[in-house]
Amino acid sequence: MPQPDSGFLLEVAESAAREGGKRLEMLFRRGKLSIRRKYDYAGSIVTNADLESEKLILSRIRRSGVKSTVVSEEAGRIRFGSRDVTWAVDPLDGTLNFAKRIPHFAVSIGVRVGRRTVAGAIYDPILEEMFTARRGGGAFLNGKRIRASNATALRNSALIFEWWEPEPSILDPLGLEKRLYKYTRSLRSPGSIALNLCSVASGRFDGLITVFPKSPVYEVAAGSLIVEEAGGRITNSLGGSWESLSRSIIAGGPRLHQRLLSFLGL
Repeated sequence: MPQPDSGFLLEVAESAAREGGKRLEMLFRRGKLSIRRKYDYAGSIVTNADLESEKLILSRIRRSGVKSTVVSEEAGRIRFGSRDVTWAVDPLDGTLNFAKRIPHFAVSIGVRVGRRTVAGAIYDPILEEMFTARRGGGAFLNGKRIRASNATALRNSALIFEWWEPEPSILDPLGLEKRLYKYTRSLRSPGSIALNLCSVASGRFDGLITVFPKSPVYEVAAGSLIVEEAGGRITNSLGGSWESLSRSIIAGGPRLHQRLLSFLGL
């Protein structure tokens, strides 16, 4: 059976992200919040908002009729009849921000056919910003084309740096962060991987480094494609394909990205 085209998959991802995001906004502004600890890494939490958003997203994907598999941060792996299409779902990226009532969080949905990401949608319900991309079709914010920064020098750049655990290429993330502070105009840790990637894709930040041993597909699939389609470059910390989901994520405009890799000694 032929697979749905990327345009239809993006349409489903976008509508699912919007549904989940609207529920998050309602709970953020008026809802009662319950929080429990997770054990995937130190300080990790999950809220009722994560679960309610996820429920709506899974329902929308099921209604689409696409035979697929879902990999979602909270529900794990769910089979909807096929492994050919995978929905990489983060129903609430920036959970700690949400729990602390910081209005910086999003829904992220990437769509992969085989091991290749073909579409992605990230929705920020507070700012009502929908970032979208499909492979070969460019990247957009609320329907308008976006492009990554053309910055060339670290000295004048604004970067995002966040880390969870060290990995073989970056054994001392805190030491790397201190070094970056010396060579950049600004270094921030906003707290949402998906929105961080969108900030690079739209030129709000010039580049980013996010350190973890293995890139979580539900957090990086949509945003990494959006960066690529915005003309940016994104790799793992070895300079290899981010689609391998191994090691950290390095992103920026083409020239700044190379400078970031050089800063890592690559």
